[in-house]
Amino acid sequence: MMRYPFRKHRILARDRRMAAVHEAGHAVIAMHLGLEVLGVHIRPNPTDDIHTEKSYLGQATYEPPSDPNHHRMIAVAGMVAEEVWKSHGPAYEYWPGLMTDPACMSDTDWAGTGCEPGEPDDELIAAVDAVEDLLAWELMPKLTALSRKLIEADSRRTPDAILDVMEMLGHRVVRPDPSSHPWLFTAAA
Repeated sequence: MMRYPFRKHRILARDRRMAAVHEAGHAVIAMHLGLEVLGVHIRPNPTDDIHTEKSYLGQATYEPPSDPNHHRMIAVAGMVAEEVWKSHGPAYEYWPGLMTDPACMSDTDWAGTGCEPGEPDDELIAAVDAVEDLLAWELMPKLTALSRKLIEADSRRTPDAILDVMEMLGHRVVRPDPSSHPWLFTAAA
């Protein structure tokens, strides 16, 4: 029997943290570019093998950007956020090698770049560098705060936790009497 170096609870915690950082990266960059973030969440991925598959997944939904470069920046933001988080800061000179690995991003994220998986062009590398500079310095406090909120919302799985995330995304949240509707949010004016 093969022994794995990490126990299940540690793998689940790591995957949840990385999913939160990844989705927060997409959302924070979209907000920084002036786009409305409609929602962001993480959730467990039902899998039988947490040693080879991610045990957590997520999704960020945002207003579609009209600028192709903004679309690229948002698409790579999740992967860049994970790498900046793991290295505790920028990872300069690291990107060209990583970006030639098709598995460095999901198919959905690659589709947003305008490049084939594993075949980055100069514009994509420039977008990665720009996102790295933002997330490693100016936007790191927002990345950290939103990641923590996503983890908290996943732990609590209550309407109030979801509303806390929506408030952080800039939505005006209405918390009605619990007897009327469980929760409601509207876009910020």
